Amino acid sequence: MSDLFFLPAWPLPLQALPWYALLLLAAAIAGEALQRLLRLPRVLGWIVAGVVLGPHASGALGAQDLAGLRGVLEVAIGMVLFELGQRVDLQWLRRNPWLLAASLLECGLSFGAMFVLLLALDAPPLLAAVAAAIGVATAPAVILVVVRDLRAQGQVTERALLLTALNNIVAFLSVSMLLAWLAHEYAGGWRIALGHPLYLITGSLALAGALAGVTLALLQLLGRRDEAQFISAVALVVLAVWAAGALKLSVTLTLLGYGTLLRAIDRRRHFVSLDFGRVGRIFVMLLFAITAASLDLRLLPAGALAGATLVAARYLGKTLGIFAFARPSGMTLRKASLVSLGLMPMSGLAVVLVSQTAELYPKIGVSLATVVVSATVMLELLGPLVAHFALIKAGDAAEDAGR
Repeated sequence: MSDLFFLPAWPLPLQALPWYALLLLAAAIAGEALQRLLRLPRVLGWIVAGVVLGPHASGALGAQDLAGLRGVLEVAIGMVLFELGQRVDLQWLRRNPWLLAASLLECGLSFGAMFVLLLALDAPPLLAAVAAAIGVATAPAVILVVVRDLRAQGQVTERALLLTALNNIVAFLSVSMLLAWLAHEYAGGWRIALGHPLYLITGSLALAGALAGVTLALLQLLGRRDEAQFISAVALVVLAVWAAGALKLSVTLTLLGYGTLLRAIDRRRHFVSLDFGRVGRIFVMLLFAITAASLDLRLLPAGALAGATLVAARYLGKTLGIFAFARPSGMTLRKASLVSLGLMPMSGLAVVLVSQTAELYPKIGVSLATVVVSATVMLELLGPLVAHFALIKAGDAAEDAGR
């Protein structure tokens, strides 16, 4: 035995470094720097930190490191989706059905505009349809973070949150239906083509309903103590993410459905409020940083034209859909224009949906990623700025927000 056995081995084993801690630290520093120096949303700093540390920039984080953080990413997405689902007020939709009509129209028009223009760029019809369906979704994490940072409240804020939840549901259902055609074309056989999307949709909703029932029963036992509810919510969201993954169901639809159904059946409001607090903020920061680090920027030049087309068509469709039902739903055209700006962000879930589709059908994975990732890169940076601008112009932000 060496006399210096108590000294550490050299070089240090960097493969054991907790990369999520390094990523979190870099994201926190970058976010605060941008907010304090330039008065920009902190989320932009989180994104920049992820891109810089990612395998396609500095390479500090390799692809294998990011793969090891996939569990953290899924839990972060789950927490965001559950909180967003809690924002869906089914009673509000019943009182004002024009909101649902506006949501369906903005989804339909944005899908149609993206689909037609991608076809004009010679994209294969099936690829164009899947890319357009994925593009319908607004990034829920961006909206929630911007709303929380600005402490925004008001008509534009609430409608942007509601429409974000609804268009994420529509996007997932659309992609699930398109999986049937993908299965028929690439896997062959109608049993797979019909069975897979049917299992995804019904299974995810059934799991969401079961989780909502269990949660309500648990809340009745625990009472209204904030600490007990917080611990229960975090634990149940993590279990929901695990269960959806283990059963090969959709984390997106399961968690959105979970939050929505829990609010709908909790008529006596046993669930006082959902605020994941500092723990939730850590997960959200990691969500943005990991997603940004995962973006393959090498795809941007090849898909720049198609990506820009997707962004423009998406905005046009959403704006026309919201404008069409602005007056009947009780909103001025000025506020309708701000809501449409609030729906511009597109990030984490788009990348997740692309990844899931590419895993199932690798033959179209590269082409799909080229189009969607290009659009996502553009809106990763522009989306938070646009949403931030919209909520401030609407007068929904707190007066001392950002100080």
